[in-house]
Amino acid sequence: MSAIREYTTDEVAAHNARDDLWVTINGKVYDVTKYVRDHPGGPDVLIDVAGADATEAYEDVGHSEDADEILEAFLIGTLKDARERTRPKAVRLIQPATPSPPVSSTKTKSSVRSAALATVSAGSVVLSLYFSCRSYSTLPASWPSFTGVQTSLGSLIRSPQTPFAFGGFYTGFAAATAISSAIGGIVGSKLSQMTQIKSGFTQYPPHVKRRRIVRSNPHLAKGFLDPKEYKSLPLIRKDTLSPSVFKFVFQLPNPQDVVGLPIGQHVAIRANVNGTMVSRSYTPTSNNLDKGVLELVIKCYPDGLLTGQHLANLEVGDMIQLRGPKGAMKYTKGICTKIGMIAGGTGITPMYQLIRAICEDATDLTSISLIYANRTEEDILLRRELDAFAQRYPQNLKIWYMLDHPSQDWPFGKGYVTPEIMKERLPSSSPDTKIMLCGPPGMVNASKKALVSMGFQAPGAVAKMSDQVFCF
Repeated sequence: MSAIREYTTDEVAAHNARDDLWVTINGKVYDVTKYVRDHPGGPDVLIDVAGADATEAYEDVGHSEDADEILEAFLIGTLKDARERTRPKAVRLIQPATPSPPVSSTKTKSSVRSAALATVSAGSVVLSLYFSCRSYSTLPASWPSFTGVQTSLGSLIRSPQTPFAFGGFYTGFAAATAISSAIGGIVGSKLSQMTQIKSGFTQYPPHVKRRRIVRSNPHLAKGFLDPKEYKSLPLIRKDTLSPSVFKFVFQLPNPQDVVGLPIGQHVAIRANVNGTMVSRSYTPTSNNLDKGVLELVIKCYPDGLLTGQHLANLEVGDMIQLRGPKGAMKYTKGICTKIGMIAGGTGITPMYQLIRAICEDATDLTSISLIYANRTEEDILLRRELDAFAQRYPQNLKIWYMLDHPSQDWPFGKGYVTPEIMKERLPSSSPDTKIMLCGPPGMVNASKKALVSMGFQAPGAVAKMSDQVFCF
């Protein structure tokens, strides 16, 4: 590759028209004239920064890896005396939480034992005095009479045959200690049970575990694709769906392999076209239920660098390079109950992927309302498959076709997708509703404005799963 040229700021500024548009990003100069028409955000976004430094605008939007790859195809040089722009790092302070001191069960038990021992000691002294006085007949008359104790132990203490008859006080102390120990042990045990705080798993009754069968989602299974590295696949079939639309079928290495693509995501195809490495992204119409193959429906524009000059000329046996999965959307059952879709032309491919996954899942009750716009009836892609799903699963899918040039007996809509058509054919705004858009930039931008006027939340510059209006 020849040495890259260096341009001055004035040289770049001279190319500031729609049909001659240069920009600089991070010190590199790009000629994006041929990309103005295809820019997802519309041509006005590029025209606003024509001939100027677009670094801040480009980074603030947060372009994806796909955009970075596309941009590299238009690189023509570097900017002289360019300054590197660094983004300040955000500083976040984290306050450590102060843990509360745990309650010690050992301390509680010790307190209970101490109380019990104090009870034993006090009882021993009192009973010792009692029995000592009784043995010498000096017990005051005002003291209470413990008949049972006096009869059984008192006689024992005064009996000549009793070995402990000497010294009434010591004998009484020994007897009192035995009695108090027994009483204190019982009292201490009961108090310990009453004051013990149950915690952790000990407070719950034992539970018998039952074996549960968990079925994995086949659409989340990993497969052939690699998100970081390009891999090659051979073309085994190429069907012409219309004069410029083809269905490409590529073969995976093994018959039981899956592509490994979550529903709603896409792949990037890369090719060397006339010495320039070009990359574009496409959504397969196949999924992980189709083992051994990867299917893509692509419209090949005559002036398209990748589609017109490369993909349109592919023959059976030729290899392509692709990687993935990529994209912000990863559909799973339950993210919403109603989905409204607006698609134009080949923008039907990501919609078809979702439609197929929802209809083929007997447990997915999500309701889909699709508005699909094309120029003529012959341009409607995947119509046979879409109509079959709508007929078989009417509770899941309702379709309204729109044509620019319909026949006289056309039973559906005519013209542009207007706000009135959206209100009539799409679900209204609610927390459980999502709208998905994919098609020409003009149609997508007009649809966004209309949906916002209908009460939907405007999407951000970068698509996120949480967006109420999601743009593929």
